[in-house]
Amino acid sequence: MSDLPDHFCPGCGFAQKPFPRYPWHFCKDCVKRATDGAGRPLKFTNTSVGGGFAFAYADADDWVSCGHALCRIAGRPVLVGEARFGGIVAEPLPDRPLGDTPYDTINLRGKDRYVPDDPKRRPF
Repeated sequence: MSDLPDHFCPGCGFAQKPFPRYPWHFCKDCVKRATDGAGRPLKFTNTSVGGGFAFAYADADDWVSCGHALCRIAGRPVLVGEARFGGIVAEPLPDRPLGDTPYDTINLRGKDRYVPDDPKRRPF
């Protein structure tokens, strides 16, 4: 028996295992539906076995290494990044300022396609 409350994906309502570190995480199927502000599909990965996070548009393999990506799932603003001990985690963006802004966050909620201004950003 768990002392943790039931958890349901905020995107589709699917029942999931609760994680105190990520109390409102999206399920993996919903993360696969992430888009930028213009509706272009995105994909995410860890950059190495030791950690790191990167995103790319689903129609390309131009991976951009960063700390987090602000994007959308089902039109809802979300913050996507590396989960502790690896993997990818997405949570709804709160309606308040993030406080300690997550490091190296790229905002993909706009209508323009993101183009990295420095090709050295991709270390892998």
